[in-house]
Amino acid sequence: MKGQQPEAAPDRQEKPMDASAIRRGLFSGFAWQGATKIVVQLASWVATLFVARLIAPSDYGMVAAGAVFIEILILVTDMGLAHGLIQKPEISKREEDGIFYISLALGIGGYLVMFVAAPVIAYFYQMPQLTDLLRIFSLGLIFGALKTVPLAIAMRRMDFRYRSLVEMGAHLMMTVTVVVLALAGYGVWSLAWGPVVSNVVMAVGYLPLLRRVPKPQFPFSEVYGTIRFGIKYMSTTLLYSGWHWSAVLAIGKTLGERLLGYYSIAFQLAALPLDKIGHVFSQVMFPAMARLQGDDARSRELFLNLHRYLLIVCYPIVFGMASVARDAIPLLLTEKWSPVVPYLQALCLLSALRLTSTPMPAVLFARDKPEVVIRFNLLALLIMPPAFLVGAHVAGLEGVVAVWLLAYPIPFIYLGQQCL
Repeated sequence: MKGQQPEAAPDRQEKPMDASAIRRGLFSGFAWQGATKIVVQLASWVATLFVARLIAPSDYGMVAAGAVFIEILILVTDMGLAHGLIQKPEISKREEDGIFYISLALGIGGYLVMFVAAPVIAYFYQMPQLTDLLRIFSLGLIFGALKTVPLAIAMRRMDFRYRSLVEMGAHLMMTVTVVVLALAGYGVWSLAWGPVVSNVVMAVGYLPLLRRVPKPQFPFSEVYGTIRFGIKYMSTTLLYSGWHWSAVLAIGKTLGERLLGYYSIAFQLAALPLDKIGHVFSQVMFPAMARLQGDDARSRELFLNLHRYLLIVCYPIVFGMASVARDAIPLLLTEKWSPVVPYLQALCLLSALRLTSTPMPAVLFARDKPEVVIRFNLLALLIMPPAFLVGAHVAGLEGVVAVWLLAYPIPFIYLGQQCL
Protein backbone atom coordinates (compact mmCIF):
# COMPACT_ATOMS: atom_id res chain seq x y z
CA MET A 1 0.00 0.00 0.00
CA LYS A 2 1.22 3.49 -0.79
CA GLY A 3 2.90 5.18 2.13
CA GLN A 4 3.36 1.90 3.97
CA GLN A 5 6.80 1.58 5.58
CA PRO A 6 8.89 -1.37 4.45
CA GLU A 7 9.50 -4.05 7.04
CA ALA A 8 12.79 -3.79 8.87
CA ALA A 9 15.34 -6.32 7.82
CA PRO A 10 15.65 -9.10 10.39
CA ASP A 11 18.59 -8.78 12.70
CA ARG A 12 19.60 -12.39 12.17
CA GLN A 13 20.05 -13.24 8.52
CA GLU A 14 22.51 -16.14 8.52
CA LYS A 15 21.49 -19.47 7.08
CA PRO A 16 22.88 -22.75 8.44
CA MET A 17 25.52 -24.37 6.22
CA ASP A 18 24.73 -27.80 4.82
CA ALA A 19 27.26 -30.59 4.32
CA SER A 20 28.08 -29.61 0.73
CA ALA A 21 28.68 -25.98 1.73
CA ILE A 22 31.02 -27.08 4.53
CA ARG A 23 32.88 -29.35 2.11
CA ARG A 24 33.25 -26.52 -0.42
CA GLY A 25 34.48 -24.27 2.38
CA LEU A 26 37.10 -26.83 3.38
CA PHE A 27 38.41 -27.20 -0.17
CA SER A 28 38.43 -23.43 -0.60
CA GLY A 29 40.17 -23.00 2.73
CA PHE A 30 43.01 -25.37 1.94
CA ALA A 31 43.37 -24.05 -1.60
CA TRP A 32 43.53 -20.37 -0.64
CA GLN A 33 45.28 -20.72 2.71
CA GLY A 34 47.75 -23.21 1.28
CA ALA A 35 48.58 -21.14 -1.80
CA THR A 36 49.03 -17.90 0.09
CA LYS A 37 51.02 -19.59 2.85
CA ILE A 38 53.47 -20.87 0.25
CA VAL A 39 54.02 -17.31 -0.97
CA VAL A 40 54.28 -15.95 2.56
CA GLN A 41 56.51 -18.82 3.67
CA LEU A 42 58.98 -18.32 0.84
CA ALA A 43 59.13 -14.59 1.52
CA SER A 44 59.50 -15.21 5.26
CA TRP A 45 62.32 -17.72 4.83
CA VAL A 46 64.23 -15.44 2.49
CA ALA A 47 63.71 -12.43 4.78
CA THR A 48 64.68 -14.36 7.93
CA LEU A 49 67.87 -15.65 6.35
CA PHE A 50 68.72 -12.23 4.91
CA VAL A 51 67.96 -10.18 8.05
CA ALA A 52 69.76 -12.66 10.32
CA ARG A 53 72.96 -11.86 8.41
CA LEU A 54 72.54 -8.15 9.23
CA ILE A 55 71.33 -8.32 12.84
CA ALA A 56 73.30 -9.59 15.83
CA PRO A 57 72.10 -12.62 17.87
CA SER A 58 71.75 -10.34 20.91
CA ASP A 59 69.20 -8.21 18.99
CA TYR A 60 67.10 -11.29 18.27
CA GLY A 61 67.39 -12.19 21.94
CA MET A 62 66.13 -8.76 23.00
CA VAL A 63 63.11 -9.01 20.69
CA ALA A 64 62.36 -12.53 21.96
CA ALA A 65 62.53 -11.29 25.56
CA GLY A 66 60.00 -8.53 24.88
CA ALA A 67 57.78 -10.76 22.74
CA VAL A 68 56.84 -12.82 25.80
CA PHE A 69 54.95 -9.90 27.35
CA ILE A 70 53.56 -8.63 24.04
CA GLU A 71 52.12 -12.06 23.21
CA ILE A 72 50.48 -12.35 26.62
CA LEU A 73 48.98 -8.87 26.28
CA ILE A 74 47.69 -9.73 22.80
CA LEU A 75 45.90 -12.74 24.24
CA VAL A 76 44.31 -10.67 27.01
CA THR A 77 43.14 -7.85 24.73
CA ASP A 78 41.97 -10.25 22.01
CA MET A 79 40.07 -12.22 24.69
CA GLY A 80 39.04 -14.87 22.18
CA LEU A 81 36.15 -12.69 20.99
CA ALA A 82 36.56 -13.57 17.31
CA HIS A 83 36.52 -17.29 18.18
CA GLY A 84 33.42 -16.73 20.29
CA LEU A 85 31.62 -15.15 17.33
CA ILE A 86 32.75 -17.91 14.97
CA GLN A 87 31.69 -20.73 17.29
CA LYS A 88 28.14 -19.50 17.95
CA PRO A 89 25.35 -21.02 15.82
CA GLU A 90 24.06 -17.50 15.00
CA ILE A 91 24.89 -13.88 15.84
CA SER A 92 23.10 -10.54 15.49
CA LYS A 93 24.17 -7.16 14.13
CA ARG A 94 23.75 -5.71 17.63
CA GLU A 95 26.13 -8.32 18.97
CA GLU A 96 28.68 -7.54 16.24
CA ASP A 97 28.52 -3.83 17.14
CA GLY A 98 28.95 -4.47 20.85
CA ILE A 99 31.90 -6.83 20.36
CA PHE A 100 33.57 -4.36 17.96
CA TYR A 101 33.72 -1.60 20.58
CA ILE A 102 34.59 -3.94 23.43
CA SER A 103 37.52 -5.25 21.37
CA LEU A 104 38.67 -1.72 20.49
CA ALA A 105 38.52 -0.64 24.15
CA LEU A 106 40.60 -3.67 25.14
CA GLY A 107 43.20 -2.86 22.46
CA ILE A 108 43.59 0.74 23.58
CA GLY A 109 43.73 -0.32 27.22
CA GLY A 110 46.38 -2.92 26.43
CA TYR A 111 48.57 -0.32 24.73
CA LEU A 112 48.35 2.00 27.75
CA VAL A 113 49.26 -0.86 30.09
CA MET A 114 52.35 -1.74 28.07
CA PHE A 115 53.38 1.91 27.74
CA VAL A 116 53.49 2.15 31.55
CA ALA A 117 54.94 -1.33 32.17
CA ALA A 118 57.72 -1.20 29.54
CA PRO A 119 60.40 0.34 31.84
CA VAL A 120 59.69 -2.29 34.51
CA ILE A 121 60.09 -5.12 32.01
CA ALA A 122 63.32 -3.60 30.68
CA TYR A 123 64.65 -3.40 34.24
CA PHE A 124 63.73 -7.04 34.89
CA TYR A 125 65.86 -8.16 31.94
CA GLN A 126 68.52 -5.44 32.46
CA MET A 127 67.99 -4.38 28.81
CA PRO A 128 67.37 -0.58 28.78
CA GLN A 129 66.65 -0.44 25.04
CA LEU A 130 63.68 -2.75 25.56
CA THR A 131 61.52 0.10 26.90
CA ASP A 132 61.15 1.84 23.54
CA LEU A 133 60.95 -1.47 21.67
CA LEU A 134 57.94 -2.58 23.72
CA ARG A 135 56.17 0.75 23.25
CA ILE A 136 56.52 0.37 19.47
CA PHE A 137 55.49 -3.30 19.45
CA SER A 138 52.34 -2.59 21.45
CA LEU A 139 50.96 -0.16 18.85
CA GLY A 140 49.83 -3.27 17.01
CA LEU A 141 47.31 -3.98 19.80
CA ILE A 142 45.09 -1.08 18.73
CA PHE A 143 45.09 -1.93 15.03
CA GLY A 144 44.71 -5.64 15.76
CA ALA A 145 41.51 -4.96 17.72
CA LEU A 146 39.86 -3.48 14.62
CA LYS A 147 39.87 -6.81 12.80
CA THR A 148 38.11 -8.91 15.46
CA VAL A 149 34.55 -8.66 14.14
CA PRO A 150 35.25 -8.60 10.37
CA LEU A 151 37.56 -11.62 10.76
CA ALA A 152 34.72 -13.49 12.49
CA ILE A 153 32.33 -12.49 9.71
CA ALA A 154 34.68 -13.90 7.07
CA MET A 155 35.18 -17.18 8.97
CA ARG A 156 31.48 -17.70 9.65
CA ARG A 157 31.04 -17.59 5.87
CA MET A 158 34.15 -19.77 5.51
CA ASP A 159 35.43 -17.11 3.13
CA PHE A 160 39.06 -18.19 3.18
CA ARG A 161 39.80 -16.43 -0.09
CA TYR A 162 39.25 -13.02 1.50
CA ARG A 163 41.16 -13.93 4.64
CA SER A 164 44.08 -15.38 2.71
CA LEU A 165 44.51 -12.34 0.47
CA VAL A 166 44.34 -9.87 3.36
CA GLU A 167 46.78 -11.79 5.54
CA MET A 168 49.15 -12.46 2.65
CA GLY A 169 49.27 -8.73 1.90
CA ALA A 170 49.91 -7.95 5.56
CA HIS A 171 52.72 -10.49 5.91
CA LEU A 172 54.39 -9.39 2.69
CA MET A 173 54.28 -5.75 3.79
CA MET A 174 55.79 -6.74 7.13
CA THR A 175 58.57 -8.63 5.34
CA VAL A 176 59.33 -5.67 3.08
CA THR A 177 59.35 -3.30 6.06
CA VAL A 178 61.77 -5.45 8.06
CA VAL A 179 64.15 -5.96 5.13
CA VAL A 180 64.17 -2.29 4.06
CA LEU A 181 64.76 -1.04 7.62
CA ALA A 182 67.47 -3.65 8.24
CA LEU A 183 69.26 -2.62 5.03
CA ALA A 184 68.99 1.01 6.12
CA GLY A 185 70.85 0.13 9.31
CA TYR A 186 67.99 0.29 11.82
CA GLY A 187 68.99 -3.06 13.32
CA VAL A 188 66.67 -4.27 16.07
CA TRP A 189 64.12 -1.52 15.29
CA SER A 190 63.33 -3.18 11.97
CA LEU A 191 62.02 -6.19 13.92
CA ALA A 192 59.80 -3.90 16.00
CA TRP A 193 58.15 -1.92 13.18
CA GLY A 194 57.44 -4.91 10.93
CA PRO A 195 54.58 -6.36 13.07
CA VAL A 196 53.03 -2.88 13.51
CA VAL A 197 52.85 -2.44 9.72
CA SER A 198 51.32 -5.91 9.41
CA ASN A 199 48.52 -5.07 11.86
CA VAL A 200 47.77 -1.78 10.09
CA VAL A 201 47.46 -3.52 6.70
CA MET A 202 45.22 -6.25 8.16
CA ALA A 203 42.92 -3.68 9.78
CA VAL A 204 42.59 -1.78 6.49
CA GLY A 205 41.91 -5.03 4.64
CA TYR A 206 39.31 -6.47 7.03
CA LEU A 207 37.27 -3.37 7.91
CA PRO A 208 35.34 -3.24 4.59
CA LEU A 209 33.59 -6.48 5.63
CA LEU A 210 31.64 -4.48 8.22
CA ARG A 211 29.90 -2.57 5.36
CA ARG A 212 28.86 0.15 7.84
CA VAL A 213 30.08 2.03 10.88
CA PRO A 214 29.22 -0.07 13.97
CA LYS A 215 26.75 1.53 16.35
CA PRO A 216 28.02 2.13 19.91
CA GLN A 217 25.65 -0.30 21.61
CA PHE A 218 26.33 -2.98 24.22
CA PRO A 219 23.42 -5.44 24.50
CA PHE A 220 24.71 -7.48 27.45
CA SER A 221 22.26 -10.34 26.95
CA GLU A 222 23.52 -10.82 23.39
CA VAL A 223 27.27 -10.38 23.90
CA TYR A 224 27.40 -12.41 27.13
CA GLY A 225 27.67 -15.77 25.38
CA THR A 226 30.47 -14.57 23.12
CA ILE A 227 32.38 -13.03 26.03
CA ARG A 228 31.91 -16.17 28.12
CA PHE A 229 33.31 -18.41 25.39
CA GLY A 230 36.05 -15.87 24.69
CA ILE A 231 37.16 -15.86 28.32
CA LYS A 232 37.47 -19.64 28.24
CA TYR A 233 39.49 -19.42 25.04
CA MET A 234 41.66 -16.65 26.49
CA SER A 235 42.24 -18.68 29.65
CA THR A 236 43.59 -21.62 27.69
CA THR A 237 45.83 -19.47 25.51
CA LEU A 238 47.14 -17.59 28.55
CA LEU A 239 47.95 -20.86 30.27
CA TYR A 240 49.64 -22.05 27.08
CA SER A 241 51.69 -18.87 26.85
CA GLY A 242 52.60 -19.16 30.52
CA TRP A 243 54.38 -22.47 30.09
CA HIS A 244 55.45 -22.09 26.45
CA TRP A 245 57.19 -18.74 26.96
CA SER A 246 58.67 -19.73 30.32
CA ALA A 247 61.62 -21.18 28.41
CA VAL A 248 62.39 -17.72 27.02
CA LEU A 249 62.11 -16.17 30.49
CA ALA A 250 64.44 -18.78 31.97
CA ILE A 251 67.05 -18.32 29.24
CA GLY A 252 66.81 -14.52 29.14
CA LYS A 253 67.12 -14.12 32.90
CA THR A 254 69.69 -16.87 33.49
CA LEU A 255 71.81 -17.10 30.34
CA GLY A 256 71.60 -13.64 28.70
CA GLU A 257 70.51 -12.24 25.35
CA ARG A 258 73.17 -13.93 23.18
CA LEU A 259 72.12 -17.47 24.09
CA LEU A 260 68.48 -16.37 23.98
CA GLY A 261 69.14 -15.19 20.42
CA TYR A 262 70.51 -18.62 19.50
CA TYR A 263 67.48 -20.31 21.05
CA SER A 264 65.07 -17.88 19.40
CA ILE A 265 66.36 -18.42 15.86
CA ALA A 266 66.64 -22.20 16.33
CA PHE A 267 63.09 -22.45 17.70
CA GLN A 268 61.75 -20.15 14.98
CA LEU A 269 63.30 -22.20 12.17
CA ALA A 270 62.27 -25.55 13.67
CA ALA A 271 58.69 -24.32 14.15
CA LEU A 272 58.25 -22.92 10.63
CA PRO A 273 56.27 -25.93 9.30
CA LEU A 274 54.15 -25.90 12.46
CA ASP A 275 53.52 -22.15 12.44
CA LYS A 276 52.83 -21.89 8.72
CA ILE A 277 51.39 -25.21 7.49
CA GLY A 278 50.01 -26.47 10.81
CA HIS A 279 48.36 -23.13 11.39
CA VAL A 280 46.53 -23.46 8.07
CA PHE A 281 44.99 -26.76 9.20
CA SER A 282 43.88 -25.24 12.51
CA GLN A 283 42.39 -22.17 10.81
CA VAL A 284 40.40 -24.32 8.39
CA MET A 285 39.35 -26.98 10.91
CA PHE A 286 37.91 -24.64 13.55
CA PRO A 287 35.05 -23.07 11.53
CA ALA A 288 34.34 -26.40 9.79
CA MET A 289 34.14 -28.28 13.10
CA ALA A 290 32.01 -25.50 14.58
CA ARG A 291 29.48 -26.02 11.80
CA LEU A 292 29.49 -29.80 12.52
CA GLN A 293 28.55 -29.47 16.20
CA GLY A 294 26.37 -32.41 17.23
CA ASP A 295 27.64 -34.75 14.49
CA ASP A 296 30.43 -36.53 16.39
CA ALA A 297 31.00 -39.25 13.78
CA ARG A 298 31.61 -36.86 10.89
CA SER A 299 33.61 -34.54 13.14
CA ARG A 300 35.94 -37.36 14.23
CA GLU A 301 36.36 -38.63 10.66
CA LEU A 302 37.22 -35.14 9.42
CA PHE A 303 39.75 -34.63 12.21
CA LEU A 304 41.54 -37.93 11.57
CA ASN A 305 41.73 -37.37 7.81
CA LEU A 306 43.05 -33.83 8.06
CA HIS A 307 45.48 -34.83 10.81
CA ARG A 308 46.94 -37.54 8.57
CA TYR A 309 47.36 -35.10 5.67
CA LEU A 310 49.08 -32.61 7.98
CA LEU A 311 51.74 -35.12 8.99
CA ILE A 312 52.26 -36.33 5.41
CA VAL A 313 52.97 -32.75 4.31
CA CYS A 314 55.06 -31.57 7.26
CA TYR A 315 57.17 -34.51 8.44
CA PRO A 316 59.45 -34.58 5.37
CA ILE A 317 60.12 -30.85 5.84
CA VAL A 318 60.89 -31.13 9.57
CA PHE A 319 63.23 -34.09 9.29
CA GLY A 320 64.78 -32.65 6.12
CA MET A 321 65.68 -29.45 7.99
CA ALA A 322 67.30 -31.46 10.78
CA SER A 323 69.42 -33.47 8.31
CA VAL A 324 70.81 -30.46 6.39
CA ALA A 325 71.17 -28.03 9.32
CA ARG A 326 74.92 -28.58 9.82
CA ASP A 327 75.74 -27.44 6.30
CA ALA A 328 72.85 -25.04 5.71
CA ILE A 329 73.11 -22.79 8.78
CA PRO A 330 76.70 -21.52 8.23
CA LEU A 331 76.02 -21.15 4.50
CA LEU A 332 72.74 -19.25 4.85
CA LEU A 333 73.19 -17.33 8.11
CA THR A 334 77.03 -17.04 8.24
CA GLU A 335 79.34 -18.65 10.78
CA LYS A 336 78.14 -16.46 13.66
CA TRP A 337 75.01 -18.62 13.82
CA SER A 338 76.81 -22.01 13.69
CA PRO A 339 76.24 -22.69 17.43
CA VAL A 340 72.49 -23.03 16.79
CA VAL A 341 72.90 -26.23 14.71
CA PRO A 342 72.57 -28.85 17.50
CA TYR A 343 69.70 -26.91 19.09
CA LEU A 344 67.89 -26.66 15.76
CA GLN A 345 68.26 -30.40 15.14
CA ALA A 346 66.88 -31.26 18.59
CA LEU A 347 64.02 -28.78 18.26
CA CYS A 348 63.08 -30.27 14.88
CA LEU A 349 62.34 -33.51 16.74
CA LEU A 350 60.19 -31.51 19.14
CA SER A 351 58.35 -29.88 16.23
CA ALA A 352 57.48 -33.33 14.86
CA LEU A 353 55.66 -34.01 18.12
CA ARG A 354 54.08 -30.56 18.36
CA LEU A 355 52.75 -30.87 14.80
CA THR A 356 50.73 -33.86 15.94
CA SER A 357 49.05 -31.80 18.66
CA THR A 358 48.55 -28.61 16.61
CA PRO A 359 44.95 -29.17 15.39
CA MET A 360 43.70 -30.75 18.63
CA PRO A 361 42.77 -27.54 20.54
CA ALA A 362 40.88 -26.17 17.53
CA VAL A 363 38.83 -29.37 17.34
CA LEU A 364 38.00 -29.34 21.04
CA PHE A 365 37.02 -25.65 21.02
CA ALA A 366 34.80 -26.19 17.99
CA ARG A 367 33.08 -29.01 19.90
CA ASP A 368 32.59 -26.58 22.82
CA LYS A 369 34.96 -28.56 25.08
CA PRO A 370 37.41 -25.86 26.21
CA GLU A 371 37.76 -27.46 29.65
CA VAL A 372 39.86 -30.26 28.11
CA VAL A 373 42.33 -27.75 26.65
CA ILE A 374 42.40 -25.87 29.97
CA ARG A 375 43.35 -29.07 31.83
CA PHE A 376 46.07 -29.82 29.26
CA ASN A 377 47.60 -26.38 29.71
CA LEU A 378 47.33 -26.56 33.50
CA LEU A 379 49.23 -29.85 33.44
CA ALA A 380 51.91 -28.33 31.19
CA LEU A 381 52.09 -25.24 33.42
CA LEU A 382 52.80 -27.42 36.45
CA ILE A 383 55.54 -29.36 34.67
CA MET A 384 57.33 -27.15 32.13
CA PRO A 385 58.31 -23.80 33.80
CA PRO A 386 60.08 -25.29 36.84
CA ALA A 387 61.75 -27.83 34.58
CA PHE A 388 62.97 -25.08 32.23
CA LEU A 389 64.40 -23.11 35.15
CA VAL A 390 66.21 -26.13 36.56
CA GLY A 391 67.45 -27.11 33.10
CA ALA A 392 68.85 -23.60 32.44
CA HIS A 393 70.64 -23.48 35.80
CA VAL A 394 72.04 -27.01 35.61
CA ALA A 395 72.92 -27.48 31.94
CA GLY A 396 72.44 -24.09 30.24
CA LEU A 397 70.75 -23.96 26.85
CA GLU A 398 71.22 -27.71 26.38
CA GLY A 399 69.21 -28.26 29.55
CA VAL A 400 66.28 -26.18 28.28
CA VAL A 401 66.16 -28.09 24.99
CA ALA A 402 66.36 -31.39 26.88
CA VAL A 403 63.36 -30.38 28.98
CA TRP A 404 61.31 -29.83 25.82
CA LEU A 405 62.13 -33.33 24.57
CA LEU A 406 61.67 -35.14 27.88
CA ALA A 407 58.82 -33.30 29.61
CA TYR A 408 56.50 -32.14 26.81
CA PRO A 409 55.33 -35.69 25.89
CA ILE A 410 53.53 -35.95 29.27
CA PRO A 411 50.81 -33.30 28.66
CA PHE A 412 50.80 -34.21 24.94
CA ILE A 413 49.68 -37.77 25.68
CA TYR A 414 46.81 -36.48 27.81
CA LEU A 415 45.58 -34.13 25.05
CA GLY A 416 45.71 -36.84 22.40
CA GLN A 417 43.63 -39.23 24.52
CA GLN A 418 40.96 -36.60 25.11
CA CYS A 419 40.69 -35.50 21.49
CA LEU A 420 39.70 -38.88 20.02
